[in-house]
Amino acid sequence: MKSLKMLAVVCFMLATGTLFANGDVDYGMFKDVPAGIGNKSVVGVRFGLPCAISGGMVEGAELSLCYSATETVYGFKYALLGATSGKKLEGAAVSFVNLAEKELDGVQVGLYNYSAKDGVQIGLINVCDDDAEFQFGLLNFNPRGWLPVMPFVNFSRDIAD
Repeated sequence: MKSLKMLAVVCFMLATGTLFANGDVDYGMFKDVPAGIGNKSVVGVRFGLPCAISGGMVEGAELSLCYSATETVYGFKYALLGATSGKKLEGAAVSFVNLAEKELDGVQVGLYNYSAKDGVQIGLINVCDDDAEFQFGLLNFNPRGWLPVMPFVNFSRDIAD
């Protein structure tokens, strides 16, 4: 699974400090604060103090106190007290609420997880509009899954075949 490899690489980079040493360090406070963050892309780490909201991209990690909302992230998203959202995520998102509006090629871990397409979801309530690879939680909604609604575990029909 490509997403698990990506997660392992990001965790290794965070643990060894190479993500910080070789990349940019950026921060956001609110939408377009500081000025220019609105469409800025970062290869490295973006901190949300309290929020990181950008139409750009992060390759690395986005770590926020309340809300992590860069549109495209290749790596790791984390919000301590709130939610993560974006259009595309390749990697992992960890928060109370995780939203991937277009595509998830990775893992979401939280109380409520939503993905428009694909991915692995681990949480209390997991929702995928198209076809999640695997869901583990109290309630799992996956219209193209083994069953459309399943308690505890649900997975893609492609895996079952």
